[in-house]
Formats: sequence, structure tokens, C-alpha cells
Amino acid sequence: MAVIPFAPAAADTGARTAPPADRCRPDPGLPEYLRSRAAFARRFFRDRDGNPWEPRPYQLQSLESNAPRKVHRDGRDVGKTSEIEITACWAAMALPGREMLITAPCHNHLEPLMRRVLSRIRQVPELAETLAEHRVQPSWFLRFENGFILRGRVSGPRGINYQGMHVDWILVDEAQEMTDAAWTELHQALNTGGRRWVYGVPNGLRNGFFRLCQDPAAEHYHWPSALNPDYTPEKDAELAALYGGRHAPAYIHRVLGEHGEPENAVFPMDAYRDCVDPALPAVVVSAGGDLPDPDALPGPERPGRYFLGGDLGYARDPSELVVYGEEAPGKLAALARVRTRGLDYDAQSRLLAALDEKWGFSRIVLDAGAGGLATAHHLLRRAARLAGRLHAVDFGAMVDTGDAAPGVSPKRHAKEFMTELVQRALSARTVRFPADPERELQYSGHTFRCDARGVPRYSKGSDHIIDADRCAFFAWWLHCRARDRQAWAVPPLALPAGPDPPDPARPVPLPPPGSRGAPRAPDPAPRPAAAPPAEAPGCAILLGW
Repeated sequence: MAVIPFAPAAADTGARTAPPADRCRPDPGLPEYLRSRAAFARRFFRDRDGNPWEPRPYQLQSLESNAPRKVHRDGRDVGKTSEIEITACWAAMALPGREMLITAPCHNHLEPLMRRVLSRIRQVPELAETLAEHRVQPSWFLRFENGFILRGRVSGPRGINYQGMHVDWILVDEAQEMTDAAWTELHQALNTGGRRWVYGVPNGLRNGFFRLCQDPAAEHYHWPSALNPDYTPEKDAELAALYGGRHAPAYIHRVLGEHGEPENAVFPMDAYRDCVDPALPAVVVSAGGDLPDPDALPGPERPGRYFLGGDLGYARDPSELVVYGEEAPGKLAALARVRTRGLDYDAQSRLLAALDEKWGFSRIVLDAGAGGLATAHHLLRRAARLAGRLHAVDFGAMVDTGDAAPGVSPKRHAKEFMTELVQRALSARTVRFPADPERELQYSGHTFRCDARGVPRYSKGSDHIIDADRCAFFAWWLHCRARDRQAWAVPPLALPAGPDPPDPARPVPLPPPGSRGAPRAPDPAPRPAAAPPAEAPGCAILLGW
């Protein structure tokens, strides 16, 4: 086979030195309401009260921008999505024959955004009447009679969904979650002279979005959440309390819109997405305030070894229960997820007992924080059959892993070790996840930083599914250690016998006067202390094996 080498021709002295023409500038002969995106929004859009949509003062400059490169580094709830909606609908009328891409890292980001855009299009007769073609699968595709095409795609593993695309305008939402591999493919999908506008909320990672925020050639905007007219001191105080204070990374990122101190990704998203199997059903049960019907709870399709992990919340925090099955030695699959909110300890223990009736779990591990320990106490008294299979683990405790290298202590921080179990499975591709957008969203945004002693400190907030997964992987690890009869031990966590711990959601009734335990007046003279009652045999939740 003959290979002909490329021989460049002599330099063309008449080569163009000016920047390429802007492919997205509208025709000057358009009607007045199409020469300005703000005027377009006032004419065709309505706010929540039915009045013509009026941009906020801080939105106007960005909305009217014609910059070829634009980057938004914002807090939450400041109007980024509204700008994307207006820009897409305006382009459908003002840029005939052009092609635009709206993209986001996952379906959980893209789906609601594209539905909002489509809803806006249907509300504008001039757009709805010219929508010639509309598809949602395998990806969003809207074609108008004037030749304008609007696409909506997620990045996909390593940006493969962008391969072969050539568009004139790219709008990127939730850009902070995009992987570097996806950015590489996305940059190649933009035509010369096209526009790339990027919108994101910092997450502390020094990734592709962070580097774009340092690009001197781009037009930059920074909208903290406090710019929203509906943002009040009460809301700020609530967010500060939820995020752990105004100096907490989550508050700095999501409210102030600042990058803050550098953080690291806990899980490699390339490896995570390689473990997602679309053929695996995504079984998710959600319940708020009421106990789910036991008949509506998922169950196994065949006998096997199953493991449950639980991150149990109370009041406003949700509870997440995840079920994993061992498909082969050393290989797991996420089979079901149950999310509840507002259930007291007793109701959560009944839910766990009902799930165990169906699955017959080999091990159950609950996070001992929040309501986990109290729920485990209730559960043991309700289902004594769980003794020896139920574990309550304090994430801040030390566990004896028993398999450290020579000269290295086998004791590890529980949360760090449980996280490592998940990371090992992702790297080795020994776990299968369903296509669960909420789980993917939490994994992609989970970060950590090391303290002065080198101990990882993981980000708080949107990590309830991850904590439940940590517990499930630890349950599987406990089972493997017991099966292999390897010697290691962790002191058990003993619970005293007696009545269940009080439930803060239920008022404690006062006993009638004169009965035992009723309040009485103090004795006039000191009385000898009564001998303490004999302790009844206690029950224990094993922390470890």
C-alpha cells in the first residue's frame, strides 16, 4: 500500500486574518421584536402571574449579548434556565437555517429543561404553527419550517453523543458536572463562527468548567443567589443552616456561586457510566408522609443473596433504602431503591421488616447517624429474626478491616473504607447500576477535601443515595468476610433493654396523678436512694461481625 505524504502548499498571502463571521447574528431586516431578545420575551412570554415577562436588571446585559463565548458562574435560582428558554425560542424565529444544541450532563438535567422549552414553543402560536417535526427519542429533535433545528442531547459516556454533530450554537446547562472527555468532543461539534454559551454552578472541582471560567476570551457573568428579588434573609438563614454554615463549601458554591477552595471528585464518572446497564430495570418507590403499601414494595425475581443499605433521615431529610443482589461471586447489581420522607422510627422499622420479609436479606447495614440507631432499635424489637444480620454503623467510627499491608494499621475510618469499596467496584466494573438519573446526579456532584490529618471530608447535602450505597456495599463486604471465615473483630454496639427510645414526632402523654412516674412534690426531707432495678438481658446491634 502506497502512502502519499501531505505536502502543504506555499503560504497564501491573501489568507484571511479577521475572525470568522458570526453565524448566529440575525438579519437586520427582521421585525423590531426579533432584533432584541428582551423585546421578544416581553411580546411572547408570560410570568407566573400572567403578565408580560420582564427581565430582571441583572439579566438584561447577558440576555442581549452577542458574545461568541460566554460563561455563567452563578448560584442557584437566578434565572439561568429562563435565559436558555428565551434564547432557544428566539433563535427558532430569528435564525432560519441554523442549528442549535442544548446539552447537559445527564437526563435529570436535560429532560425538565427541554420540556420547558417545548412548553414555551407551544404557547407561542408563531412557533407552534411552524413546528414541522418533533422527536424525543433517541434524543430531542425539533425542526421548524424555516429550516431551524433545535437538538437536545446529554453528553453520554465521554461525550460520544456529540460525535458527528456540527451545530452553530451550543447552550450548556449544569456545566460543572461535565467530564473533561465530554468537553473535548463538544468543542469539536461547534461550527467555525458559532457560539458557545456555558451555564454552571461551581462545585469546587478544578475541571473543564473551572478552566472555562478563567478563559480571557469569553464574556463572564457572576450571579449569586442573593440577586433574585425573592431571596430573603430568612431563606438565606435556612440555606446556611442546611448547608452547614456560610463558610461551608455547599453554601459557597450553590448560594454565592464561588469556586471556593479546591475539591476532588470522589467517584470517576467515566467508570460510573460504564457500570450503567440500560437493560437493568430502574425500580424506584417513593412515599412521602405515609408508609408504602407492603404489596407495592418490590421483591426479588428469583432466590439469591440480597443486601440492603439504608441512610435514614428524619423530618425534612429523606430516607433512602437500596437493595443489591449478588449476581456472581464478587459481582453486584442495584435492584431497587425506596425513598421515603417524614416517617417516624416505628414506621421506618415496619418498612424495613416488610422489605426483609420479601427479600430475606443476608445482611442489612444502616447508617447509625440521625434516626438510624433508633430505627434499628425499633426494628430488632419488631423482628427478632434479624439478630446477627442487622448492623448499625457510625460513619465516624474506626473499623478493623483485617487485611492491611505489613506495618500499616488495619483500622480505617468507616466512611472512608465504605467509599473505597464502592470505588473498587466501579474501577473493576463489578457492579451494575440501572439508568437512574438521580443516583447519577449525586455521584457526579460528590466531592471531598482532606483535613490536616489527611482524612477525607466528604461534601454534605445531596448524598443520601450514596450513603445508602456505602452501607449496602459494606453489608456485602461483611457477608464475604463471614463466608471466607477470616478473623477480624469490631466491638459490638450494645443497646440497653427496656422500652423503645422516645419518638420526637409523638408527644409523650403524662401519667395520671398518683400513678408511678407521675410528677409529685419534692420530699420535705432527704430519702435514701432506692436500689437500682436489676438489668434485663440487653439486645445488641453488631458493628462488624
